Amino acid sequence: MKLHLIKNPVFLILALFFAGFYAKAQNPTYNQLVSIISAKVPALNISDKIIAFSAWSATDAQSREMNKEFERVGIIYQGAKLKNGTKGAVLISYCFDDASTATIAFKRDGISYAIRVKKSEFQFLNGISAAGNIVYDNTTAKVYENIARERIFLSINELIIR
Repeated sequence: MKLHLIKNPVFLILALFFAGFYAKAQNPTYNQLVSIISAKVPALNISDKIIAFSAWSATDAQSREMNKEFERVGIIYQGAKLKNGTKGAVLISYCFDDASTATIAFKRDGISYAIRVKKSEFQFLNGISAAGNIVYDNTTAKVYENIARERIFLSINELIIR
């Protein structure tokens, strides 16, 4: 019976669709992050930049610290010429709490360099409910995922000297 379902093309298409949907909900892709940047900062040229995405919650102290570390690293490397032609980093900071809680947390934590995104702004982000991060290099390759807070600076620094 199970083998019959696997050979059924409709079943396979639906399974792949839902798997892809689930993956996007849990792990924004490079193109989705580019759509955020284009909507929030249309004049920004990202073709030669690292893109880092940080998802966090105002009630989770560890994820807030991670987000603040990404902010610090982004400011340090905002204009740095990175190895292989990359110039700086673009940070997207996504708080999956409600809009008022997110606004208060952004202000309290001093998040000003990162592109701030609230839960209501981009539909594909609504499925994210756990803290984490993703970093893409200027070739659109995912180079890091879920870096621990204490490794963020070293990990981004490795992209500069590689």
